[in-house]
Amino acid sequence: MLAALNTKRLPVIYGLLWMTITVIHFVLLKNVYGFSPGTSWGDSLVFNILFAILGMGLWFMVRFSDLHKKSFTELLFYHLTSATGILFIWTGLSFVILRKLLQSDTAYLSFLSGSLTMRIFLGILYYTVHVITYYLIINFRELQEKKDRENQLQSLLKEAELNLLRSQIRPHFLFNSLNSISSLTMIDPVKAQEMVIKLSAFMRYSLDTRDNTMSTLEKELHHTDLYLDIEKVRFGKRLQIDKNIEETALAWTMPAMILQPLIENSVKYGVYESTDISRITIEARITPDYLAIRIGNPFDEDSSPHKGTGTGIRNIEARLKHLYGRQDLLKIVKDKDYFELELMIPENVR
Repeated sequence: MLAALNTKRLPVIYGLLWMTITVIHFVLLKNVYGFSPGTSWGDSLVFNILFAILGMGLWFMVRFSDLHKKSFTELLFYHLTSATGILFIWTGLSFVILRKLLQSDTAYLSFLSGSLTMRIFLGILYYTVHVITYYLIINFRELQEKKDRENQLQSLLKEAELNLLRSQIRPHFLFNSLNSISSLTMIDPVKAQEMVIKLSAFMRYSLDTRDNTMSTLEKELHHTDLYLDIEKVRFGKRLQIDKNIEETALAWTMPAMILQPLIENSVKYGVYESTDISRITIEARITPDYLAIRIGNPFDEDSSPHKGTGTGIRNIEARLKHLYGRQDLLKIVKDKDYFELELMIPENVR
């Protein structure tokens, strides 16, 4: 019922209701009062069609009565005046028309004169129902508009927060990369130049996708490959990557720029503190409910962890919460000598 209040079907519903009232009116006059079908239809049609027309005009009176700014006394006076005017027009026109149409039916004319009080009470009922219904419709529409505005604001706020979180990832990575380039410029200018080129390609990709909330696993892997190419310039053979990616998982939709911070975390804890070869594993498979991604790296618990701000992991957790409304989609498993991040991507955002 409420859903129908906000559609173009209102005139149809209004017409059907008045047709029903008209038929009931006709049946009562014919079967209860014993008038002929012609007389019964005449009375029923004139009274009900006239009030239906006046009732449509009443919508505009209610619509612009400014319910929220008028006091109860002002509204009461407004509607008493309005009801008096409408009832006077309704009964006056109806009586004039029916006396002209049915002037030969003396029994009906006598009934018509004696039914004035009943008609007035019926008109008050019609007026009251119209006013209450119209106020309900207006209130429903205002609530719906308010809800739509709130949803739009929430969407804009959500997008702004996500953009802020994503923008924090780029400076975080750029800071680390520039530090690496700075170190290499004196000891290995060729590798520094190569790293600048890789970094340029990586940042270009990031800028190209900055306005896309969602991506695919295939695109994200390409993105992380650019990042790993940058890190391989610095770490050389010390950094080894093993991938085990299901072919069917490549097309899975996922948040853009969400893998790179996790890969960066594994490089930080798996390679920075080690002088040996560190092997980072990246696995992706589709489960019945998720795209499951595991990123693991060797971890020496006796080694002091590389200092960092933790911005990447916090941003990932915040983005997942915003997009999916859940806080259990990123799990961290730390064993004696192995560190693993498990990322679960549902099929649809909330």
